Amino acid sequence: MEPQAIVQKFSNLVISAWMLQNRRISSLINKLSDSDFQNEIAPGRNTALYLLGHLIAYNDTLMPLFGIGEKMFPAYEELFLCAPDKYGQTFPSALALRSAWKELNERLTEHFYEIRAGNCFFDESLDLAEERLKVMIGIVNHQSYHLGQLILLL
Repeated sequence: MEPQAIVQKFSNLVISAWMLQNRRISSLINKLSDSDFQNEIAPGRNTALYLLGHLIAYNDTLMPLFGIGEKMFPAYEELFLCAPDKYGQTFPSALALRSAWKELNERLTEHFYEIRAGNCFFDESLDLAEERLKVMIGIVNHQSYHLGQLILLL
């Protein structure tokens, strides 16, 4: 099998894993009340609100990586990736974060369905495809970790 065919096959698996994690996280955040988002995962640890913003900021990095467009929520990078929770920053509301999660992931999912339908994972080169795969695998693992934390709130 040629390297491009292997990458395409593997990319479909990774995209399916990403979609599954997003559905699981979406289902969980829809079960949480707005007040649940203020709860800490454990005493002195991140709140659910922070973790959702953190997950949005990570998924937003996929927009430019896949040539979909600029980040949809660039301000979230500084809020949720560059500073820890309880650092004195003012966060968007749970409603705003739920909406951002939904909007961002609908856009990404639409693009990933096209890739899975045969519009190649690598537009420019095999090296770019490898970079995209590494990032996607990291994000899927990252989502799994934080999903496990969020489940503690149920």
